[in-house]
Amino acid sequence: MAAIRVLVVDDSALMRRLFSRLLESRGFEVIGTAADGEEAVARICTLKPDVVTLDLEMPVLDGLGVLRRVMRECPVPVVMLSSRTTAGARATMQALSLGAVDFVAKPSSRDQLEAVVGELVEKLRAAASVAAGKLARPGAGEVLHPPAAGKAGPERPYLPEKRRPDARTAPGGPSGRPGAYGKRGASPAAPADSGTLPERRAGTSPSGVQPAREKILFPPPGFLPSGAFSGAAAGVTGAGRTEAARGTVAGGSLPRPVLLPKRSPRVDLVVVGSSTGGPAALQVIIPALPEDFPAAVVLVQHLPVGFSGPLAEHLNRRSRLPVKHAEEGDPVVPGRVLVAPAGFDLTFRGHPGRVTVHLDAGSGPVPPGGFRPSVDGVMLSAAEVFGARVMGVLLTGMGRDGARGMAAIREKGGPTIAQDEATCVVFGMPKAAIDLGAALKVVPLDEVAGEMVRLV
Repeated sequence: MAAIRVLVVDDSALMRRLFSRLLESRGFEVIGTAADGEEAVARICTLKPDVVTLDLEMPVLDGLGVLRRVMRECPVPVVMLSSRTTAGARATMQALSLGAVDFVAKPSSRDQLEAVVGELVEKLRAAASVAAGKLARPGAGEVLHPPAAGKAGPERPYLPEKRRPDARTAPGGPSGRPGAYGKRGASPAAPADSGTLPERRAGTSPSGVQPAREKILFPPPGFLPSGAFSGAAAGVTGAGRTEAARGTVAGGSLPRPVLLPKRSPRVDLVVVGSSTGGPAALQVIIPALPEDFPAAVVLVQHLPVGFSGPLAEHLNRRSRLPVKHAEEGDPVVPGRVLVAPAGFDLTFRGHPGRVTVHLDAGSGPVPPGGFRPSVDGVMLSAAEVFGARVMGVLLTGMGRDGARGMAAIREKGGPTIAQDEATCVVFGMPKAAIDLGAALKVVPLDEVAGEMVRLV
């Protein structure tokens, strides 16, 4: 079997030599290096490597600029090397939305080098197998919704009407009952992902959301499987009447929205699990959910400590629903998305109607091949507390995490959805669930949000 051909891009000569030597010792063929962004683009397009390691902080043209150029001119799988700073984590989330397959946090000491290289080797091998057609295109991660009432606005102005996936005209954002979440005492707070309880982000807790009399389904929600927008979703007028947003965004006219019949929601909680390729997939699914989505959503994405908070912020700026980094004691309520914090096991306490989140940092290191949080752990806890009123969704990712959880949800009578092989970056996690017979529906990425609305 031919060696995987890698191009190493880093502005540090020491890091270029170090990573080249370590990768070659593990069977990769390093076909070249680049010291700045412009050189990287030229070498990628000329040498056509199987996969690229790309530093975010680069002279001349930074890593995000390289991604935009490469995904437009000569798409190739890219694994980012990211710093563990807050700014680095936020830039990493943007890189994943622009087309990077995965990322590895740079070692902060020599003691971490071996573990980081092992992780990099695993992710490079997975990335090298990803077809260019599955890579997100520039612009997919830069479309922002106007902020709903009670939500913090985007860090920069959202794009013009013809570029937005949602042409909302409803003033005021989500409907709801003021104070539906009730008043609680302040939870113990600490910097997000610092190893203690994550900090509450101000301004992201919405008022309660009542299920609408009619649910609006966007089939499909105007996204391509690669993550690029192909059209706008439906808007809601001030009078509450639905109308298709008009536009010709990269795919022509918009499909008509489907109106679901009046009924009470059958699901109180949706647990979504993902790993490799997950951040980009979540940016397709979560922004497509309507403002009146009648269930709570908990996202379990495999990430290093320090990166789940920026993921929540990133999704919050792009979604109709408020997205929050979960903390101890958060209520599980309809119409809000919680992101499970990296480094904590997340379980549920209480009973349907009064359920809260419990976080546990664990008593020791995560065993090899394990995760904290794990998709299985969150789904098993959800099935125990919610019974048949929980839905499981399993997206792209390596390994088998989530398969047992999906099976537990099916045993309780809850619906489950798995992403199909054609749109997965890595088909490991969904395949494991499908092989167990734990997936009620198997659908492409661009249909997952629609299935969630149908089944909820």
